[in-house]
This record gives sequence, C-alpha cells and structure tokens, in this order.
Amino acid sequence: MTGLSYRLRLRMAWELTWPLALLDFLLVFVFHGIFDTAAETWDSIWAVVSFLAVSPWVVRRALRRQYGRLRVVVSGSPRALRYQESLKVMWLLAWRTLVLSLVSLLVISLVLRLAGLRSRAFTNEDPLWNSLGLSAADAVSSLVFAPLLIPGMLRKRFKGFHLELVTTGGKLLR
Repeated sequence: MTGLSYRLRLRMAWELTWPLALLDFLLVFVFHGIFDTAAETWDSIWAVVSFLAVSPWVVRRALRRQYGRLRVVVSGSPRALRYQESLKVMWLLAWRTLVLSLVSLLVISLVLRLAGLRSRAFTNEDPLWNSLGLSAADAVSSLVFAPLLIPGMLRKRFKGFHLELVTTGGKLLR
C-alpha cells in the first residue's frame, strides 16, 4: 500500500476518532455531570449502542471520504460499506487498538513505577473524571495507533469483501 502517506492515514484516523469521541464526551457529561449518576448502567448501555450502531456508522462515514486524491472502495465496487462490513472493519481496528493500548499502558505503568510514582497519586473516585479520563485515553490511543493499523485494514481480506485504495480517477493502487 504505497499511496496512503502517514499524513493521510492520520487524517483517516482523525475521521475514525472524532465523531465517537465527541459523542462519548457529551454523554459522559450528561450521565455524570448533569444527572450525576454514580452507577455504570448508562455507561454500559452507551458502550453497547456505540459498539453496535455508532462505531459502524463512523467507519462508513470515514471510509466514504476522500484522502488527498485517494479513496477507499469495497472490492472494486463503487458502493458504500454495508452495516455488517463496517462492523467487521470497526472490530478489526478496535481490538488491535486495544491490544496496543494495553501494552503501552503496561510500559507507561512500569516507567512510572520505576520513577517512584505510585498509583495512589492518581486516584480519583469521581465518576465524571474517571469516565472523562477513559474517554480521553480511548481517543488518544485511537489517534496514535490507527494510522499504524490502517495499512493492515486495507490489506485484510475480510470474509465476503476487501477494501481497496483507488485514485479519484478510479485507478486501483496496489
């Protein structure tokens, strides 16, 4: 995949990240800031809704966009991703981002421990700040790792389809 520069992959990562991050921050403020809920019921409901509905929509939206003179198409077809296809793409990016995030958190934790900082220094029991922190960590990890994962997403042969990178004139890039 030679056509998608790091800058364009970062732009695609931004398009894959900001809509969900914005909704996540807004709902955190509604659940924990306005309604002051301490329980995690609404967070869990939002997690399911964002996984099944919002994230696939964000993937379809991001992959419909043009990146420079390039765009992503489904297996040579001009059609947009279907729901199930966008769910597969989202799942691929989500689990790989999660693995990289967990590894990086372990490394950061080790560095902080070696520097003499203990986790008690970062403890906050407020559900609003905890949820905002988790949302921010999720958004940052997506922006950091998605540009690295996008080439693999474009090479992946999903069951029943694959993604291709084409120029605006329709020429397929290999």
